[in-house]
Amino acid sequence: MQRFVLTLTVLLLFILEGTVVQVFAASTWGLSWTTVPRFALVCCIFISMFLGRREGLYYGLAFGFLQDVLYGQVIGIYTMSMMVASYFAGLIVLLFQRGFGMVFVASAVILFGHEWLLYSMFRLFSNAPSDVQWMLTRQILPSVIFNIVFALLVYVPMMRMCDKIQARKRDLHPE
Repeated sequence: MQRFVLTLTVLLLFILEGTVVQVFAASTWGLSWTTVPRFALVCCIFISMFLGRREGLYYGLAFGFLQDVLYGQVIGIYTMSMMVASYFAGLIVLLFQRGFGMVFVASAVILFGHEWLLYSMFRLFSNAPSDVQWMLTRQILPSVIFNIVFALLVYVPMMRMCDKIQARKRDLHPE
């Protein structure tokens, strides 16, 4: 049941990032920079950190493919980038203790890497802007900051949902 609630929560946030949150985007208010909400990716990163890199990879695969099908121009770019981001989040947790500061520093680095990977792939395969400084200051960094603020808001609920899943898993498979 907890896994269903977690998946439903990520799906709801995925729908919100493509619909309701677009109304509050910086570009609609006349600002010169763009923020791209990546709520599903933030949740996939947390899932990977709290439940393991394999589960994060599966969530990244599913929601990346959904992103490609619904919003993308090329199938596979978001799938690969969200899978890689989620998997690296799980690897970082293996190297460092999972504290509050480490989770947010790692999330910021992974979100930046995800945005940079997307920019690189779109520049390689399509007609993305070629000015790296403009892209970095006008879209990538504002998007990372926006998504880290969102991560601050959902950290505790995501951690509690994942802890319930881990407790259920331990109850079913005692060692």
